[in-house]
Amino acid sequence: MGTGHVQSLLFLLLLLGAPSLASEPDFYCHKGISMSIVKDPKRMFNWTTDKVETCDSGSFCQESLLMIKSGAKTAILATKGCISEGTQAITYIQHSPPPGIITVSYSSYCEESLCNSKENLLQLWREEEPQAASTSAHLYCPTCVALGACSNAPSLPCPNDTVQCYQGRLQITGGGINSLLEVKGCTSITGCRLMSGIFTVGPIWVEEVCPYRSVLQPRKIENRAAWLPVYIWRLELALLLLLQ
Repeated sequence: MGTGHVQSLLFLLLLLGAPSLASEPDFYCHKGISMSIVKDPKRMFNWTTDKVETCDSGSFCQESLLMIKSGAKTAILATKGCISEGTQAITYIQHSPPPGIITVSYSSYCEESLCNSKENLLQLWREEEPQAASTSAHLYCPTCVALGACSNAPSLPCPNDTVQCYQGRLQITGGGINSLLEVKGCTSITGCRLMSGIFTVGPIWVEEVCPYRSVLQPRKIENRAAWLPVYIWRLELALLLLLQ
């Protein structure tokens, strides 16, 4: 085959869209999961990992975590890795605010190799509960957070402005995580809404179940006393109608 014929054939292949001999550069992301219960998230939690994975074309790097504080301890469930769907974005949500149980989630999707490289929580965990918060004399709640199940949770006085005892379990899956988390404590939210109705954190899915009836803060005695005369008045009126 002549040299001119070979050159013509190569030119024809380029026109027809033949695959380029130069392949796309590999795309890498840090990979890892972490599940821990700590007392000081800012100082005790390390989000670094030595593992790296190669991602498919068009993927993003993600790093996502869920943090729940009840009493003196905080549960942290975190994941890093490739993700094939999504958009480049950073999301920070405070699901349940202080006083009482604090729930925070964070996720970051980025499109450069090894961009999911956050190492700690210094910029994420904001301790907003007052150091010397006054407590309620009326409401005490079992207080704990644990991977699996809480055992022998102490009953502690609740901060003022909390309204009920929360007792729930969260099944957490996705991003390499499959774990059950149990949470008990005082809260300023009502009902089974520790996640405020948002159940996805990056690739993580959270299923919230409250098997126990929540204990609402009791009404003040003076409020109940105000109802009593109305009830008696209705009873007296019914008796008068029967005697007529």
